[in-house]
Amino acid sequence: MKRFTLLIILLVAGLTAAAQVQSPRYEQFKEYRNQADTLQMRQMLDNWGDKDAEFYAAWVNYCSVMAEESQEPTWLEMAVNWAKMGRDAYPDEDLLLHKLSDALFDNEQMQEALPLLEEIEQKGLGDVVTWYHLSVIYGAKGDFAQSRKYLEKMIQDGEEEDEAYAREILADYDRIDHVADSLALHPDHVAIEKLAKKPEFQLLVNRFAACDTTLTREEIATVYYGSSYLQDYNLMQAECDDIRKMAEEGKLEEARTALEAKLKDHPVSLFLLFSLFNLAEDEDSAEPYRWKIVSLLGTIDNTGRVNDPEHPFQVICVNDEYHALNNILGMAEFKSQAVVDGPMDKMDFQNELGLDMTVYFYLTPPYWDRLNSLFGGDD
Repeated sequence: MKRFTLLIILLVAGLTAAAQVQSPRYEQFKEYRNQADTLQMRQMLDNWGDKDAEFYAAWVNYCSVMAEESQEPTWLEMAVNWAKMGRDAYPDEDLLLHKLSDALFDNEQMQEALPLLEEIEQKGLGDVVTWYHLSVIYGAKGDFAQSRKYLEKMIQDGEEEDEAYAREILADYDRIDHVADSLALHPDHVAIEKLAKKPEFQLLVNRFAACDTTLTREEIATVYYGSSYLQDYNLMQAECDDIRKMAEEGKLEEARTALEAKLKDHPVSLFLLFSLFNLAEDEDSAEPYRWKIVSLLGTIDNTGRVNDPEHPFQVICVNDEYHALNNILGMAEFKSQAVVDGPMDKMDFQNELGLDMTVYFYLTPPYWDRLNSLFGGDD
């Protein structure tokens, strides 16, 4: 189930870092940094002398303060560049390891920051800022077990404000888990297949087609999964090339009429519903399609969990996997697809935060039965 819509405010200033042994000059520079005294900071940098590791770290601090003061994102990019130059010059300097991970995180390059943060942890150099960053990144990836681990570290070794923050986020996770568990759907495909062949199933389909808002979540799930036993939804997009051409030529009314005709036979086709929604003349005419799209995506969403092959998202065709990736899971860039364990697809992608994600989709029995029949397979 989609659980990473939680918004976490990134307030690093309220977190307490572990003490590190540094020169008096760098300690003085940090005092200016804490006071946001950019004039004194720049004067120190201009008179620093040798470009030691602390020189690069100081430049990262200066760029970070300038980013806070000016709200110009280019300063965050400069902070990353200074940290990378420092790491190139002093690859074994732990101060610059910390600075680069912090700069990448602040610049929202979380995927690049993650291995550096893990390296800090492996070296036993983790502090409350490190744990905070790791908890946020893993939370954004949907890996709440890992996120919880680092929040617990903040509670154990952080100061009072760190503990308060961590406990608040853990409480939010508990609420999310409670809601997710209460909404979870577990379709009984044997029972659904039997019902799909009975007259009462068509009554449910008719109610869905009429946007009957009294349908329960379980009934909508029955309509979605049951329809796949009667129609092959995987071929739907390929069969609509002529309709797509109509729309491209500006024959919108003809395209809408043709799509509606197909929708009568394929009432839970997300491809058709999205196509009709996008071609709708106004909000009122789009609303029936929006309601059906939200209902079907909600059904898929409530069957699975991110990064969990034991709880894959359940879909009736490959095309619906991509609708889920785009509209539930926030995919920004597709990476790869692989079939695992028979009727299950493993999808790797980057989300809108640039983080690498993995999700699993269970393609329900009708899809695999048709595929095996087509290719004469036994599995």
